[in-house]
Amino acid sequence: MDKIVLKNMRFRSFSGVLPEEKKDGQDFVITLTLTCSDIPGCKTDKLSDTVDYGKVFSMVKNYVESTSVDLIEYMAYQIIVKVMRAFSAVQEISCEIQKPKAPIDGDFDYMSVIIDRTRAEMESEL
Repeated sequence: MDKIVLKNMRFRSFSGVLPEEKKDGQDFVITLTLTCSDIPGCKTDKLSDTVDYGKVFSMVKNYVESTSVDLIEYMAYQIIVKVMRAFSAVQEISCEIQKPKAPIDGDFDYMSVIIDRTRAEMESEL
């Protein structure tokens, strides 16, 4: 299996459960790991034979920065659906969304959720 990793992409969104999260916004850090059974670009050296991570980045950026949701779990799942719909070569996705400034009183690096899905599990939604 081949993997493409988009690590620690940073976006600003007005998502969250609390009113101040929707009003003030906050930064989200997203890592995607895209697993493909075979990436032909390994042999052909052609962008058309791989998953264009520039397009994936733009897709995630556009979604996160233009959408306001309550839960990062929901956000992660929607990202997975969008990427799988756009790129049939992707067989599995792991999506981690971190909230470095989650509105929780305490000392921490970040709060996060990780959602993993396979194409087979998502078949009815694709």
